[in-house]
Order: sequence, then C-alpha cells, then structure tokens
Amino acid sequence: MTVGRYRAVVFDLDGVLWDGEPLYLEAFNVVLRPLGQEVTAADYEQIIGSSVEAAWEWVIGRFELSGPPEQFYAAYDATVLDLLAQPVEPLPGARETIARLKSIPVPVGLASASLRQWVDATLAGIGLAGEFEATVSASEVKRAKPAPDMYLKAAEKLGVPASDCIAIEDTRTGVASARAAGMYVVQLRAASTALPPIEEADAVIESYAEFDFSPLGG
Repeated sequence: MTVGRYRAVVFDLDGVLWDGEPLYLEAFNVVLRPLGQEVTAADYEQIIGSSVEAAWEWVIGRFELSGPPEQFYAAYDATVLDLLAQPVEPLPGARETIARLKSIPVPVGLASASLRQWVDATLAGIGLAGEFEATVSASEVKRAKPAPDMYLKAAEKLGVPASDCIAIEDTRTGVASARAAGMYVVQLRAASTALPPIEEADAVIESYAEFDFSPLGG
C-alpha cells in the first residue's frame, strides 16, 4: 500500500472491537435449549457474521423448528440484550488504535451486522460510545453483509469514498461485504472465534499491535 493512500477506517463490531461471538452463540442456545436443541461451535461457524434473519433461517432449517421466525427473533433479541447488560471489555489494543487514528487525524466509522439496539448497548458496555463519526447497523440498510450496503453507507456518512477506506473485519461475510464496497480489507484474528486467514482479505493481522498506520499517513 502507498503511504497516505487511505483516508478513513471502518470497523466491524463483534470479533473486531470485542470478543462478542461467544455471547451470541450462548444467546442462541438460551433460546434453543428448552426445545431440546443446541448450536455447536461448528454450527456457529456456518452463520458467524450473518444477519439475525439469515442466521435464524439457517438455525430453523438445521433443527427443523416450527413456528413463525418472528417468535425466535423476539426471544433472541431479549436474550442478547440481557447478556449485553453484563460487563464486557474491548479487545486488547482496540481503544488505543482508535485513539491513534483520531490523532492522525483519520475519521473512524463502524459497520455492524448487529441490530441497532445491540450496537448501542455494546459500544456503551465497552466504553466506545461516541468514538465513531459514523455507525451503521443492520437496522439501517436493506441488505445485510455480504452485500456492500453497510460499508457503502458508512463511507457515505464519513464523507469519504469507499475506495479510500480501510475496513477491519473478522468473518468471511464481512470481508466479502467490505471488498464489494471497494475497501481495502484487513482481517483481524484477535477474537476467540477467529477464523483461519481469509484469502479474500488484503491483509491478515493477529492483533492490533500489527496494524499498519502508514497507509493512513500515521
């Protein structure tokens, strides 16, 4: 990458700013256990990074569940919000990375497949509320990841062309979404649910300590 080539950074949330995927897996199982079912870690790899609707569509098919999908969405939403009320911490280096980007200065945004209420609760819980110039959730776009809508919307809100943005992602659907938007994509593998290196990512890092600020002029 050319030094100073990029002008903004857009972060995913779960698995990038905090180790959130275990909480979402547990929320699935809180809903499913009374039905005698359980999502395994291997099952969860099939839906990680997906929208709530897409994830539950997969789960409903996997376990041949009956009943309207909306009843599962509602139970899951309530469970997630209950679990998010517990204290959580950002991934090591996340807060410092955002602070350094702001000092360059580089605008920072967020594009999350989570619902708006989950995004707001998570950012408050990890102490990063108000740190982003733009935040986009699944609640604000028509198409979830891997469509580019979230990242395009985040770039629009930041006032920076998507092609001038770096995206930080951790899942295949997220990487595909950011690439479809035309962004340079960094896969961060710092969470407990980190996937193997994704070939479609432009760069792969194991922690924020490896993030290269030079293409942003830092």
